[in-house]
Amino acid sequence: MTWMGLLGYWFNELHAALQADCSILDRDAVGWWSMKETVCVREVHAEVFSIGGALILMLCIVLTVVSIMAVSTSELTGLQAVIAIILTIAAWIYYVISVTERLQLVDHAIEYTSFLAKRRFIHLTDLEAMLLVHQGFNLERGIETIEFQRRGSKPDRIALGPCWQHHRLEAFLHSVEEAMNAPKQLLEEAR
Repeated sequence: MTWMGLLGYWFNELHAALQADCSILDRDAVGWWSMKETVCVREVHAEVFSIGGALILMLCIVLTVVSIMAVSTSELTGLQAVIAIILTIAAWIYYVISVTERLQLVDHAIEYTSFLAKRRFIHLTDLEAMLLVHQGFNLERGIETIEFQRRGSKPDRIALGPCWQHHRLEAFLHSVEEAMNAPKQLLEEAR
């Protein structure tokens, strides 16, 4: 392999790893030459094109079709049509909130934002542990909850929707841990 080919391979691997928001890059190009570099992930967001997002979008589309059928047909009562419309609106609101969720490291706090949800700041002072709870059968995708435990106060929780990718969320929390220069490991995971 020539030096140009090796350099091209290395840059392609670096670019792919940075696109995946990996917290630690460890690539072994030739066997004797390896790179280990820390990448700080300051912002992470829910994915529109994810399995959870696709399932919720499919549910929204089905409920929309049912609502249109309920309004256009005379076989259903008015109350049944209203229930179908309320369920459709609630599903679309949940979808918009789930897809637009974003976590960002700002100064000494984590900022949670979403389109229709209230902006929250979780301050990282006196933090003892961050507990990442994965709720779901699939190890990569599912509903995630982050719990921030502090000394002398009740824990703060951020419940995230089903549109998150676990490895990106984990990379973000590792970056938070590195930014805090914690003497011990703060991130714990529970499934």
